[in-house]
Amino acid sequence: MSMPAGWYDDGSGRQRWWDGARWTDDYAPVHDAGSPQPGASAQAQAPSAPPAAARRSPILGFVGLGLAVLGTILACIPVVFGIGVVLLLAGFVVSLIGLFTKGAAKWPSIVGMILSVVGGVIGVVVLVVTLLANAPAPIDTAPATSVPSPSAEPSDPSTDASDSRPSPEEIAEEFAATIRAGGVTTYDDMPEFYPCVGQFLYDSDLSDEALRLIIVGDDPPESERAAAEKAITDAVLTCDPQP
Repeated sequence: MSMPAGWYDDGSGRQRWWDGARWTDDYAPVHDAGSPQPGASAQAQAPSAPPAAARRSPILGFVGLGLAVLGTILACIPVVFGIGVVLLLAGFVVSLIGLFTKGAAKWPSIVGMILSVVGGVIGVVVLVVTLLANAPAPIDTAPATSVPSPSAEPSDPSTDASDSRPSPEEIAEEFAATIRAGGVTTYDDMPEFYPCVGQFLYDSDLSDEALRLIIVGDDPPESERAAAEKAITDAVLTCDPQP
C-alpha cells in the first residue's frame, strides 16, 4: 500500500516531499532547532505543502489572436487581401502553438484559431462580391447586322428596271419601240394609245418577268403565254379609240 503524500525522510536525513507515488525535488528547509524527530506524524513534520506551480501567461495565444484580428480587417479590404490572408495564416499557426503550451490559458488560442478561419471566409466573400460588382459588362460578340446603305435599298420601279415591275411609262415606251420596229406605225398619231397600253399592262396580273419580256418583243414564260396574249389583245382593244 502506497504512503499518502507528505514530508518523509528519504534516507539522507532530510525531509523530502512524497507525492503519493514518487519522490519530488522539494526538500523541507533545515531549521536550526534540528530536523523533525523520527516517528512524528507526517502532518506534524510537514512544514507546509509545496507551492503550486505559477500559471504561465498565454502570450502566444494573445499574439495569435491579435494577428487574426488584424488579418480579418485587412482581408476585408480587396486591395490588401493578400496581406490579410498571410496574417490570418500566421495567426492560426501561432494560436495553434499557444494551444499546446503547458500551464497557459487556452481561450486566447482557441478564439484566435476560430477567428482566423472565419476571417478568411469573410475576406473571400467580400473579394468575390467586389470583383463581381466591378466586372465590366460582357461584350456582345454576335455579328452586327449591317444596315444597308441607301444605294443597296430596293429602288423605285421607275429607276431600277432590272429587278422590279416596270412602270407604266417604261412599258409604254418599250412597247411602242417594239411595235414600230415591226413596221407598225398606225398608233403614232394617237398620243394616248401607248400610255393607255402601258397602264393597262401594268395593272394586269402578269408577272414582272413576263412584262419585261413582252415589252421588248420576247416570249413570256410558257405558264403565262396565254395570259400575256390576252392582256395585249385587251389592251389594244381598250386603248384604240377607233371602233
